[in-house]
Amino acid sequence: MRKLVVSFAVLVVAAASAVLIFLYAAGPQLRDATRRRVEAYFEANFHSTVKLGDFHASMFPRLRVTVDGVVLHHEGRTDVPPLIQIRHITLEAGLFEVLRRHPFISSVRLDGLQIQIPPHQPGQQPIFHGTHEDLAGKYPVTIGEVTTDDAVLAILPRDPAKAPREFLLHHLELHSVGLDGPARFHAILMNPVPKGEIDSSGTFGPWDADDPSVTPVDGSYKFENADLGTLKGLSGTLSSTGKFSGPLNYLSVEGETNTPNFSLRTSRHPMLLHTDFSAIVDGTNGNTILKSVVAKFLHSTLNVNGEVVDKTKLKGRTILLNAVATQARVEDLLRLAVESDPPAMTGPVRLRAKIDIGEGDEDLIERLRLEGQFDTGEAHFTNPQAEQKLAKLSLKGQGKPNESLDGDPVSELSGKFRVVKGLVTFSHLSFTVTGASIALAGNYNLDRGELDFRGKLRMDAKLSQTTTGVKSFFLKALDPFFNGKAGGTELPIKIAGTRDKPQFGLDLHDKLNRN
Repeated sequence: MRKLVVSFAVLVVAAASAVLIFLYAAGPQLRDATRRRVEAYFEANFHSTVKLGDFHASMFPRLRVTVDGVVLHHEGRTDVPPLIQIRHITLEAGLFEVLRRHPFISSVRLDGLQIQIPPHQPGQQPIFHGTHEDLAGKYPVTIGEVTTDDAVLAILPRDPAKAPREFLLHHLELHSVGLDGPARFHAILMNPVPKGEIDSSGTFGPWDADDPSVTPVDGSYKFENADLGTLKGLSGTLSSTGKFSGPLNYLSVEGETNTPNFSLRTSRHPMLLHTDFSAIVDGTNGNTILKSVVAKFLHSTLNVNGEVVDKTKLKGRTILLNAVATQARVEDLLRLAVESDPPAMTGPVRLRAKIDIGEGDEDLIERLRLEGQFDTGEAHFTNPQAEQKLAKLSLKGQGKPNESLDGDPVSELSGKFRVVKGLVTFSHLSFTVTGASIALAGNYNLDRGELDFRGKLRMDAKLSQTTTGVKSFFLKALDPFFNGKAGGTELPIKIAGTRDKPQFGLDLHDKLNRN
């Protein structure tokens, strides 16, 4: 949006300049005065110097003025690319319409428009700044239509060694352009990341000369077939529609997105992702406050808020989010993040997390920093063998090894986690079934699926009560060594291997060290 608005502002200024240029047709004696006036206008409003090429004019049957080669250098700098370059300007008007008290220009055509925005440095004056001049009174001109095709908008990086970020403006048209009222616009541009076409229309203006950042904008947009694959770590095809309104520096944006095949690199499980969002966008620098984002996928809903801001000299923007899920399913979250199919567990889950995705060119998973906590009160394993083992663990924990469990065992799972560069570190990971509980801490690698956990298995029953017969007799001698603090049994355990082939065992090395 910021790039589109900048384009509008520049085109309006270029059109106003063309209005001055048409005075050349009144006679050669006005040529120098016209040039000086145009140059003074740019210097006063853009802190820039302007170089104008050849003028060509014809009077009949209509007034037609053309200018070849317009180059504007911001603050007169020649060590950076020009702020604005226009290969060819064409202006057409009725002869008597331009001689009125309030002149009317039928059309202005801009060919070969290139806009190159230099990086904004802290404390530096904005490119588009205010003026105390009464521009509407000084230039009481209305332009019927301003058009341009295949214009290029480039955002220059702070690091000169990096390539600029370019936006291709396929088509732009402005109607009823003047400094005393809003202009209607229709724009079609290509967004580079994620790559897709944006079709936008609405009104822009009137231009506020004293504070351009409060110039009002009102419109709607369609963003279709955006390739999320241009964001490393994601895949899918996104479409979005929405509306925006307000001053340029505080645009209220509301809309929705649909991605029928969204997936993360770590899972590769395409799913429908729908979001409804409300945001505030600063059109002068692109910073965004996400007031509310409601994301829905499978049978789960996430409520998100946060901000998207430019905080470093690196490419892109920093994404800071707070996410809360009170209506979600653990199997949905596992499908989203983990490659295994089917998901290891099912059941309702509550989640709270802080998400930090830094700027840079790396894979999104590599840039992701995430901290949070979760709990699920009615979890079930999808693997029948795992369910049987849990049933045995529950019965042994209760000291009933030969009895049968009535129904499937219900598990409670909770914990705190931290994700850095694809490595999930769990602390206070607690897993509970009737009669037994497991407390773990350790790591899980999202890409390789590797497990490395250490912890305690606690059972209500004594160790000797977890079996019968001769085994129970000999285990009585070991009961004192594995007594829990609250009675029962406490065993040190470890879990290694991978998510597909986990390895469970006693961590006797830890027990010996403690003794």
